[in-house]
Amino acid sequence: MGLKKRAQVEHQILHPREDTRGYTRWWWYGCAVKKDELIRELDFMKDARMGGVELQILYPVTADDKDNGLKNCTYLSPEFLELIKFACEEANKRNMKFDLTLGSSWPFGGPFVPVELSGPTVIPYTIDVKGPCELTYDFTTRLYGEAAACIMGRMEDSQMVPESIVDITDKIMDKPLFEWPWGKQLEKVTVPEGNYKIVVMVSSDKRQTVLKPLPGGDGLIIDHNRKDSARLFFEHGGDPIVNAVGKGKIQSFFCDSIEVFGHNWTDIIYDEFRKRRGYELRPLVYALWGEVQGMTDLVRYDFQKTMAELTVENFFREMTKWCHEKGALSRIQAHGSWGDILQAYGAADIPEGETFSAFDRYEVNTVHRKLASSAGHVYGKKIISNESFTWLRFPRFVVTLENIKAAADSIFLDGMNQIVNHGYSYSPENENELGWPFYASSQINHTNTWWKYYKPLSVYFNRVCDFLRRGKTKVKLAVYLPQSDIWAENPLSDIHMCMKLEERITTRTADRIHKEGFWFDYVNDDAVERWMDYNYEILVLLECERMPLQTVYKLQEFADSGKKIICKGPAPARSCGLLSYQENTGKIQHIMEEMQEAGQLIITEKNDDDLITELTRNLVPDVKVYYNKEEIGYVHQEDGDTDIYFLSNISAGNKQEKIRFSDQKNNFYVFDPLAGQEKGIRSKQKDGADTIVELEFEAFQSLIFVFSVEMEDETPVQKEHKKEFSLDLSEDWKFSADSGCFTKHYDELESWANEESLRYYSGEGIYCKEVSIEKEKWNRMQETGMAELQFEHIGETAGIFVNGQEAGTFIKRPYKINILKYLKEGSNTLEVRVSNLLINRAIDPKYPETDYPEPVISEWPYSTAALNRCRRERVYNWREREMIAEPLPSGIWGKVGIYW
Repeated sequence: MGLKKRAQVEHQILHPREDTRGYTRWWWYGCAVKKDELIRELDFMKDARMGGVELQILYPVTADDKDNGLKNCTYLSPEFLELIKFACEEANKRNMKFDLTLGSSWPFGGPFVPVELSGPTVIPYTIDVKGPCELTYDFTTRLYGEAAACIMGRMEDSQMVPESIVDITDKIMDKPLFEWPWGKQLEKVTVPEGNYKIVVMVSSDKRQTVLKPLPGGDGLIIDHNRKDSARLFFEHGGDPIVNAVGKGKIQSFFCDSIEVFGHNWTDIIYDEFRKRRGYELRPLVYALWGEVQGMTDLVRYDFQKTMAELTVENFFREMTKWCHEKGALSRIQAHGSWGDILQAYGAADIPEGETFSAFDRYEVNTVHRKLASSAGHVYGKKIISNESFTWLRFPRFVVTLENIKAAADSIFLDGMNQIVNHGYSYSPENENELGWPFYASSQINHTNTWWKYYKPLSVYFNRVCDFLRRGKTKVKLAVYLPQSDIWAENPLSDIHMCMKLEERITTRTADRIHKEGFWFDYVNDDAVERWMDYNYEILVLLECERMPLQTVYKLQEFADSGKKIICKGPAPARSCGLLSYQENTGKIQHIMEEMQEAGQLIITEKNDDDLITELTRNLVPDVKVYYNKEEIGYVHQEDGDTDIYFLSNISAGNKQEKIRFSDQKNNFYVFDPLAGQEKGIRSKQKDGADTIVELEFEAFQSLIFVFSVEMEDETPVQKEHKKEFSLDLSEDWKFSADSGCFTKHYDELESWANEESLRYYSGEGIYCKEVSIEKEKWNRMQETGMAELQFEHIGETAGIFVNGQEAGTFIKRPYKINILKYLKEGSNTLEVRVSNLLINRAIDPKYPETDYPEPVISEWPYSTAALNRCRRERVYNWREREMIAEPLPSGIWGKVGIYW
């Protein structure tokens, strides 16, 4: 049985499932694409072991050009639909999945969205008046839009007195000009004695439009709180595509991050608020912006809670419902939403997070990742996707494969198990070296200098995701999200719930919990309601002042079952919402006191040290990393009687490490998923119910441990080699670059960027050297089984060839490889093919960037000013030239040698 299990794991390593391959976002600019180029690029992706594409069609970067066959398509035109159908069919021919972002650019919207179904923005207009008096007021040219409410109330100490509030919305009337509605005016109202404030909540005419779409795709964005608005978008922006391509041909439809700005209202709010909260909102609407005595945070909670429910029900869940009607899945990024963020992500078939900025480090990413993965666990989603490598480095063209590998590992450590590259820009074959780059991308496509070395990384993603999708993630700790506090404490605004939660919980605290070995999920009221469906043993409350009474009842059940609650700082002592507030608050305080007296609720000081002390006292970490917990993290999957652990060292240094696997007595198999090989360890021992392993992690190395009762105990011991310097290869190299146009003999290696003619060269440089191995050294190498070729510096990726055979690829540090099996006694040929970074060409002052002549040209868009602005903002390299003054080192420099 042991050998069978071992062979099974080895087969899984070498033959990962195709449906766990990585995807890539594929940008088409203006839909100005040619079918033969689409085929060429899909072949590039297929050869790189990508499993699918996510098509996103957005702004144009070129004018129509009949001579070169370039034509921008109009949104939803027959040509637009035909190209999508063609690309989908060609992807499917290659056994690649095809996903599509609806609309053009983002957020969802378009020319078919009328004002009444677009996302409203409400802003207050206030008038201070001292009574008694009679007041009329002309709003013409002073406000633009409709009055969503108009109320008047007496002010005391900068707060409005609730019992004095009068709804005077019916006093706002049209003011005509030659019988045409021209403005608004407030008809005469009687103001009692005292200081009063009149507040008009104005639904502005200035509403957000789609951000930089292709021609014909512009228009207002939808109201994400209304089902009729969402359905109108899917009917006009989705149904025609499904009808053209075919039902079931598109695997999933994608919703990018909810980047709606100022959308803080919905015109159905009054009816929905009354049904859900049980009282009228309009008389108390000032509480959403200013202070109303004794009830500001209560009304704000009720309002934001209502908006949250509407967006989850009417947009997120409605999108998934529509996708299922069309034979597809939904894949949704919920960050940016004001809703219950776990419900929003969990409404998707595939919740998706994002890696934004220089996140090639081990750190919990609450805003864009941990919330998405938690939603996946809470709502039972098998695949948890991640938009990967957005803005990984700024400026563009400086991202290395090492950066990408490290960033992917940080994604995996946060619980994601599908990579979607950001990404692949469509670029015509005859375009300049940089192609048509996306402004926020890591340029993971055929135009990049290191593209031919990307495949090993793609295979690595495939292997890791294969194992991370087996079974379920083991999570014993839950951290409750204080969403009620955020709804209560924020005035009228388009709340970015993810950001507000991260600010409140803090990266420092989340990171500290994680790095002490306590892998956790964030949970919401839903999850607490169904606590018995999960395996959480401890629930942590962080920065939580308010809580719904029903959630507190469920916490009490959780505690009564023998589980513990740990609260950092004071326990929640306030209810949520206006109705029954005092009564519910009293019940909450009573229950919290009871649990604390019973030892079920542990209150710590308001600092991380005390929190970690209590966690350690009450919960055993699944995995304990002894020496390098700031750089090495883990994920634990339970798959029947098999336990899978993914561990990664996200640092540039080799790490000697000791790891304790708690409650783990079985034998294990450990392998490096990048190399696809078994990994030796220094030692292993049993300590009670635990297994302790000592081993070395190389720089940026990840390992997968597979424990099983069926596993044979054959873990190899990592041999200690005392390496003696054998051959110094630092001198006497032949070099050629630029397809042989430049050649040189180097006595001492140095960056080729020092060569004047190669200063701005981005591409491949080939180094050749003859290596002679004498009999004595050859015999010694045979005895040790080692001939380790090492380089001090490589800029940036390299293929190693020994005697004409490919010996390996360097995509990350350390730059060392055992080449013994390729060597022979006597004369050997060593060839190193190095690709540098694309940035050197990007900062070349001679790189061609030409604006279209203004003001007009003979083809679309005729008036060129807007197109030139877009090209300068999104395509041209001025930022790169401002930020990178000198070309980056390229090629090989420093020491080179063979060690054994």
